[in-house]
Amino acid sequence: SGGAGVSRLVVVVPLKDGARKRAEELLDLGPPFDIDKTHLKRHAVWLTEHEVIFDFETPGTEPPIELSAEDPTLHAASRAWHEAMAGAPRKAQQVFSWERGS
Repeated sequence: SGGAGVSRLVVVVPLKDGARKRAEELLDLGPPFDIDKTHLKRHAVWLTEHEVIFDFETPGTEPPIELSAEDPTLHAASRAWHEAMAGAPRKAQQVFSWERGS
């Protein structure tokens, strides 16, 4: 969760050694879902040599993202990402947040 009135999900995906280039290729394809059909207010992705960090944010208390396990596009993306992943994705817990007042 995030600040007041915001729901946030941050997922860390560990990458296999040497898989950064493959991760860049997959990220260049964009999200494997129609972002306009979600409640997302903000979505960002960070990439390091060893992991990809996905940040999903929605206003209010809506879950940041709900994707159907039945979606064939997600299945294809999941298989493609599996090649680059060094382990299971992990949810990150927010332990500090600071925001300048207006």
